[in-house]
Amino acid sequence: MVSLDKGDVREILKMLEDELNLTPKVDKIEKMKMRSRIRKQANWLLGTINPTADRLYNGLEDRLSEVFSLYPYGFCHQLRDFLGVKLLVLKKREKKELRLRSQSLTS
Repeated sequence: MVSLDKGDVREILKMLEDELNLTPKVDKIEKMKMRSRIRKQANWLLGTINPTADRLYNGLEDRLSEVFSLYPYGFCHQLRDFLGVKLLVLKKREKKELRLRSQSLTS
């Protein structure tokens, strides 16, 4: 069973917040509210079991639709690629841990 750890979630949320900080279209108070909404997605990301890049991206886009409407076009592709790389590393780490566990059980 694969799921994101706190460090991965922190990186994803930081990426979303950093891009929001670069948008000049929104005043300071609205940005603070949007950052709060972004941070509230941490539990959902941590609780997602066997995540895929598309599933995470679509979930974030649905939950943060007003924030995503402010992001530039290229950022969405960048975020999807970032999620894909994170999940690939996560799955490799999980396979390695399973292999080590099975070796220790047979020894």
